[in-house]
Amino acid sequence: MIKAFIVDDEQNNVANLKFMLEHDCTNIEVVGTASNGTAAREWLHSNNTDVVFLDISMPHETGIQMLALMPERNFKVIFVTAHNEYAIQAIKASAIDYILKPINITELQQAVEKLKNQHLDNSSNNLLVNHLLQTLQQKHTPTKIAIPQLGSTTFLDINEIVSIQADSNYSIIYKPDMQKIVVTKILKDFEDILSDQQFIRVHKSHIINLQYVIEYSAADGGIVKMQDGNVWPVSRRQWDMLLKKIKDSAILFFK
Repeated sequence: MIKAFIVDDEQNNVANLKFMLEHDCTNIEVVGTASNGTAAREWLHSNNTDVVFLDISMPHETGIQMLALMPERNFKVIFVTAHNEYAIQAIKASAIDYILKPINITELQQAVEKLKNQHLDNSSNNLLVNHLLQTLQQKHTPTKIAIPQLGSTTFLDINEIVSIQADSNYSIIYKPDMQKIVVTKILKDFEDILSDQQFIRVHKSHIINLQYVIEYSAADGGIVKMQDGNVWPVSRRQWDMLLKKIKDSAILFFK
């Protein structure tokens, strides 16, 4: 049985989430709630939980600030927020789960199932949260993304990404050294994280890093050749955007 703790300043939200977790999800029990960061830290200091469902936007102290004030976090975190804000980009880059308000039951159930399949220890979990806090402090597009793999976490510099290929519910990351990393994220997740100044989705199945483009051609409906030798198709809809971004990036890197 998964033990859950809810932190939200609006009692209606607490009650609704508690009901959905206990009636619409399996093997999960709400063991406590708090309406602010101070009360939450006091509860967590004396009690154990497997996961904290944490509201981001709370008065006086946000959910992010609450975590920053906790040196030890022996629990996983699922953020709950009403806004698809910049923080979401940082949360995704840190491989931490989140749910948008109003909460969709299917999305909540998926988050709980994902939680059951996670095998991160407390040390790895703290690394993810610390990466999130560091990214938010920098206040710009993340420079590294967290990739959980078999109980461990790899932090990959985005400049090490040549391209990303969709493969059903997985994605394949291609690196300059010819290595490939298979991750359980869809391409849209990376599109939301990566800077649109450096990356572009040239096709429904491919995102490329403009820094590694060595050739492009209108042949065969549009193709782009990458530094690692891969040649990816470019959709007709994205062709003009690709040309514009290549021109802009050339000015940026070679002016």
